[in-house]
Amino acid sequence: MILDKIVEHKRKEVKKLKQQRRSLKEKLAADKISLLAEIKKASPSKGLIQPNFNPAAQLKAYEQVGAAGISILTDQKFFQGSNQILREMRELTELPILRKEFIIDPLQIYESFFIGADVILLIAAILDDRQLESFLALARELKLEAVVEVHSREELKRVLKTEAEIIGINNRDLNDFSVDLKTTADLNAELEKLDQRDNHYLIAESGIKTKADIDFLREIGVDGVLIGETLMKAESPAAKVKELGLN
Repeated sequence: MILDKIVEHKRKEVKKLKQQRRSLKEKLAADKISLLAEIKKASPSKGLIQPNFNPAAQLKAYEQVGAAGISILTDQKFFQGSNQILREMRELTELPILRKEFIIDPLQIYESFFIGADVILLIAAILDDRQLESFLALARELKLEAVVEVHSREELKRVLKTEAEIIGINNRDLNDFSVDLKTTADLNAELEKLDQRDNHYLIAESGIKTKADIDFLREIGVDGVLIGETLMKAESPAAKVKELGLN
């Protein structure tokens, strides 16, 4: 029967959909510090960051300098991003893509899956414990990895009660937008104090601008760095990555 043939073909299509996506964890497991390079046009704190915004050219530059993964802002109102940018970049790269979005509802996780993300961002500051647990579970079901972002010891301790594997430490205070790399140092020390450092991959986010910043984070022992504004503003992203000592 034709219906049986259709159903059998659909089973194959669904199986393909459920296949494991590109892994950021595998990249973070490398011996060297991994670069998660970001594509974003604007931000609430800085306004327009790159007036000559060309996501494809930016992506190509990131690939050429050996980025381990790509972070893409999809928020439209505050960052001038879009889901379409992520869809287009998905067709251009085999690198894992982190969807940088303010996820507050399970529907956004399904959306992330269907637009081509490999990794989602979960921000502890805007999610309660129940949401963190359920969102991580849904991500696992969809074969998506998750970066769980924290800003404080309190948030870190909440996240450590979950099955989070990748922790992003945002050095930017979301209340006043001040930046301090010491945030990463303090929370890394807290992880070590709790004997939890080896159980998680650690990414430092925000405020990373100089080789001295990278050297500081490398000495701490982070697994990766997420850099956006510094690379988006650079005339040559490749030259900037070299200047930072990341290739």
